[in-house]
Amino acid sequence: MTPGPGQADPYDFEALAGLDRTTLPAPRPVIARDGTALAVRHYGHDARTAVVALHGMFTDGSCFHRMATDLVRRGRATVHVPDLRGHGASGGRPGDVDHVGQLDEDLVDVLASVRAQRPGASVVLLGHSSGGALVLRHAGAGPGAGVEGYVLLAPFLGGDAPTTRRVPGGPVTVDLPRFADIARRSAGGDPSGQDQVVLRFDPSGLPGTGLAAQAYTYRMMLSLAPRTDFATELAAIAQPLLVVAGSLDGCFDAERYEPTIAPHAKGTFRVLPGVTHLGVLSSPPAWAAIADWIP
Repeated sequence: MTPGPGQADPYDFEALAGLDRTTLPAPRPVIARDGTALAVRHYGHDARTAVVALHGMFTDGSCFHRMATDLVRRGRATVHVPDLRGHGASGGRPGDVDHVGQLDEDLVDVLASVRAQRPGASVVLLGHSSGGALVLRHAGAGPGAGVEGYVLLAPFLGGDAPTTRRVPGGPVTVDLPRFADIARRSAGGDPSGQDQVVLRFDPSGLPGTGLAAQAYTYRMMLSLAPRTDFATELAAIAQPLLVVAGSLDGCFDAERYEPTIAPHAKGTFRVLPGVTHLGVLSSPPAWAAIADWIP
């Protein structure tokens, strides 16, 4: 659905408008374990830190273009940006995965490729919105998770997290009764229905996103949410952590990130005045916060 009268778009997709896609680096394929080609764009060459940046729903890796270019210009990092499976130039079915957690497997394969290209580099895993949830899933998968630091940009901590706003409007519709029914069956050991669509997008409200899918299945939606709960995932993070969000984020309450996250993981927290949910990706103060934090 699109915002009604007097309702603002909580995502602020206008923040992505105007990207010149002709300036994007050509993607290089990383072949996932199931044979799917994942498109990964690489920025820079020799910095001692390699940032792997994960986009959220509705977008593809191009949303990081300005940020990645700035980090390279500052000499702070090389940046490696995959299009998630089914998004952008990557293979896979738009809006679906074969099973819950397939994006986790893809991330492990991408990180292995970056490690092979950049032996000895310090790897920082960065995620925006539901890409931040994918970062948390990876952090909770095991000790260290092969990463030296984490950056969460306006991360999705789960539908019931204190940071998540309950706002009407926007280009997204969730079929809550269907989602709840499939979740109930899944909890009982019945995996049927996980291929059903539970979330739909109105593409007219998503300018400049490079959107490939107009709907997500239950298993795709679950793959972009914390694996168990945000507290458990956060407690697994022993590495340096940076959390950045904008004061005008319409999806998440930026002021609640620190009191929600700090009891479970030590970190540095920044709230950027006047910055929206997607605006954090094109915000020079956000770029500077990341650049200053990178060791």
